[in-house]
Amino acid sequence: MLRLIRTSTQRKFLAIMFAALIAVNGPLLITFFIVTKDTLEGEMLAKKRVFLDANSKALSKVLWDFDYENLRKWAGAIANDRDIFSIEILDDNGISLTRVTNSESEHTVPGNDEAFFSKEITHSVDGAEHIVGTLRIRFMSDHISNAAIREVGKSAILFIVSTISVLVAALIANRFMISRPLTRLNAAIEATHRSGTRKKVDWTSSDELGRVTNAFNEMQESLDQDEAQLIKANKRLAFLYNNTPVMLYSIDSKDRIIKVSDYWLHATGYSRKQVIGRKFCEFIHEEFKDDYLTNRGMLSVGKNETLEVTSVFQKADGSRLDVLITETKDFDDSSGGRRSLSVMTDISKLKAAEAKILRQARTDFLTGLLNREGFADRLNAAIENTDGEADIAVLFFDLDRFKWVNDNLGHFAGDRVLQSVTREVAQLLDEGDSFGRFGGDEFAIMLSCESTKKRAVELATKINRTLNRPIDLGGRTLQISASVGISFYPENAKSAEELLKASDVAMYRQKNSGRNGFCVFNEQFGKEAAQQLEVKEIISEALKNDWFELHFQPIVNLKSGAPVGFEGLLRLVHPERGVLPPLEYIRAAEQTGGILEIGDLVLELGLQALERLQSDSRWRSNYVALNFSAAQFLPDLPAKLDGKLSAHSIRPGQLVLEITETTLMQNSMGLDGLIEDIRQLGCAFALDDFGTGFSSLSYMNRFPVDIVKIDRSFINGLDAGNGSERSLKNSALIEAIVGLARKLNLSVIAEGIESQRQLECLIDLGVETGQGFLFGKAAPLDVLLSSESGAQVETSTLPDVEYKNTGFG
Repeated sequence: MLRLIRTSTQRKFLAIMFAALIAVNGPLLITFFIVTKDTLEGEMLAKKRVFLDANSKALSKVLWDFDYENLRKWAGAIANDRDIFSIEILDDNGISLTRVTNSESEHTVPGNDEAFFSKEITHSVDGAEHIVGTLRIRFMSDHISNAAIREVGKSAILFIVSTISVLVAALIANRFMISRPLTRLNAAIEATHRSGTRKKVDWTSSDELGRVTNAFNEMQESLDQDEAQLIKANKRLAFLYNNTPVMLYSIDSKDRIIKVSDYWLHATGYSRKQVIGRKFCEFIHEEFKDDYLTNRGMLSVGKNETLEVTSVFQKADGSRLDVLITETKDFDDSSGGRRSLSVMTDISKLKAAEAKILRQARTDFLTGLLNREGFADRLNAAIENTDGEADIAVLFFDLDRFKWVNDNLGHFAGDRVLQSVTREVAQLLDEGDSFGRFGGDEFAIMLSCESTKKRAVELATKINRTLNRPIDLGGRTLQISASVGISFYPENAKSAEELLKASDVAMYRQKNSGRNGFCVFNEQFGKEAAQQLEVKEIISEALKNDWFELHFQPIVNLKSGAPVGFEGLLRLVHPERGVLPPLEYIRAAEQTGGILEIGDLVLELGLQALERLQSDSRWRSNYVALNFSAAQFLPDLPAKLDGKLSAHSIRPGQLVLEITETTLMQNSMGLDGLIEDIRQLGCAFALDDFGTGFSSLSYMNRFPVDIVKIDRSFINGLDAGNGSERSLKNSALIEAIVGLARKLNLSVIAEGIESQRQLECLIDLGVETGQGFLFGKAAPLDVLLSSESGAQVETSTLPDVEYKNTGFG
C-alpha cells in the first residue's frame, strides 16, 4: 500500500512536471529553435556576402590586368568551398570569363533552394572606381540550413539535458522532501487503523509538511486524550446504567428486550439469558396486560414520543411488583432500527403510601370509621350501583349534651366516649353496612338491603337503647343519649348530598323535640329548612341595610313604679313584612355564626342608648341591660367591652350583661374567668330566666353574677287564685329565691308582670324590682324618653313571651 501510494504520488509528480515542461518549455524550445535557426542562417548568409565582397576585391586587380589564368585559379580555389555550388566571373560587358562548379556538386542540379549572390568587381585607379566585371556565386541553401540546424541542435540538446537534470533533481527532492513525510504520515495512519493505537509521524521540518505532521501528531495526542476520556465516560455510563437504583432496559421494534441493566435483573430476579429476546409484555401480569398493550399502542410514530403507564410486573419468583413504565422511542438509524429507551420504577412503596394516605383521607383517625369524605364516596357509589330493588337509608345521629362532657371532663374523656359509642354501635351493624364519623359527635350509618325502612327504624331504636346505658370512664360512670335522623333514597333525595342533608334535618328535628330518640324525614322538614334558609338570607339583608333596631322595656321599682333601668330587646323591622319575631332569626343566626355580628350590633346600639340616657339628668341613674349569646363569650370580649365603653365615655356600672343558664351550660369552659374579667371592668351580670334550668344553684355558686331574674313561669302562677296549690307553691319558690338572693347579696328582678295581683303578691314576697306589660312593652328609646316617667308606655310590639330564651330578648 505504501509503495502504491508512493508510486502514485511520484507518477502524479512526473505527470505534473512533464505537463509543465510541455506546456511551458515546449513553446519556448520551438520558438528558440526557429529564432536561432533563422539567426544562424542570417549570420551565415552575411558571412557569405562578406566572402563575396572579399573575393570581388581580390579579383579586381586580376581582371584589371587581364590575368585570366590566375583568374581561373582563383575561381577554382573559391569553388572548393563545400557550401558553394558554382562560381562565375563576368567581364564588364557581362561576358562570362570563367565558370567553375564545386566538384562535390557536379552532379547536383541547381534548384530554387540555392542562394545566388552577385557582386560587381571594381578597381580603383587614381581615386576613381572602375567596374571591371561581376562575381556570381551560388551557395547551397540546404548546407546553410543544415549548418544552422546543427548549431541549434547542439543548443537544444544542452537545453534538454539541463531540463532532464532539473527534473531528476526535482524527483530526488520530491522523494526526500515530500514523498518521505507523506509516506511516514500514511504509515502512521495505517498503523493507527490496523492496531487501534495512535501512531505519530517521525518528521521534523519548518515547512508546510512539517506543520502538517505537527498538526497530525497533536491531533493524535488529542484523540488519545479524548479516547481515554470517552473510555472512562463509557465505563462510568455502563456503571451507572447497571447500578443506578432504577430498572433500565431497551426493546426493539418488535417489542423484544434487547438490553437490561444489572439493577433490573437484581430487582426482578431474572437472569439476562431469561429475558433477552423475549417480549416485554410477557412479564406484565395477565390482569394488566391488555391495559399496558393499549397504552403502548397509543404511541405515535413521531420522534421522541414518550409513554408513561403504571402496571404490575411479575417477578421471577411469581410475586407482583407495582411499576411506573416510562418509554421513549429512539429513531437513530445507527441503532439498527427503532428501539426504546425505557425506565421501570418500583412504585410499590408509593402505592402503599398512597393507599395509606387515601385511607387516612377517608378515615377518622380517632375511631377508625369513614370520615365525611369517605362516607360520601361510599354513599355515592351505592346510589350509582343501586338496581332499584333495594332502598338506601342513612341514619345520622349525634350525642346529646356531648359538649358538656368535653367542657367538664376534658377532651380525653370525650374521646373515650366517642370510641365507646363506635364500639357499641358497630356491634349492631351487618357486614354490608357503612359506618362513619363526620367530626365532633356526629355519626352516620348507611343501609342498603331489602326492607331497608323497617331495618332503619329497628336500628335507630337499638342505637337509642344501647347508648342510653351508662358508660364507664375509668371509675366514673356517665350516661349519654343520641338524637337520630333517618332519610331514604330515592324517596327523600335524588343524590348523596341531598340524602345526608335530609337525615341531618331529621336529626335536628329530633334534637329540638326532646332528644334521645329518632325522627324520620318528611317533606315538611324540607319546607321548614327552606324557610330557615330564607330567614338566613333576611338576616344577611338586615345587617347590610340596617333593618335591626333595639327596643327597650323599663325595669321599675315595684313600690314606686319609677324606672331603674331598661332592657334592650332586638327587633328586625322588615320593610315589607314589618317586625319579625326574634325566635325565628336569632336561632338561625346562632346556627350560621351570624350571631357574632348581630351581637356586636346589639352592643353598639345599647351603648349609644346608654350614652343618651347619661346625657339626660332624668335618666342618668338608669342602667341598660343587654342580652348576650353563648357564642359571644370569646377570649377577646373583655378587651372589646373596655374599648367600646371608653369610646362612648360610658360608666361601666351602668351596663348589665344578661346571660341564661343555657349560656352557662353551653360555654362553661373558661366562662367564669371571662365573667370575672368583665366584672373587673365594672360591668354587672344578670342571670336571666332563673329557675328554669336543672342546676341553677350550682351556677349561682360558681359564676359571680349580680342580679337574678325570676322567670315569668313563676310569676304567672300567682294568678291561679288565693289558696290554690299552684299559687302557694309559686309563692314559696319566689320567697325562697328572694331569701337566697339576699343571703348572697344579689338583686332580684321579676319578669313578665302583667296584672295588679301579681304586683301585690311580689311586693308582699319582698321582690323590689320587676318588668312586664303592666309597666310597659318594649319600645324605641325615643318613645320611652318622650314619656315623662318612662313607664306605662303603650306600644304595639309583640308580646314579651315570644322573645325569651333567644339570647337577645
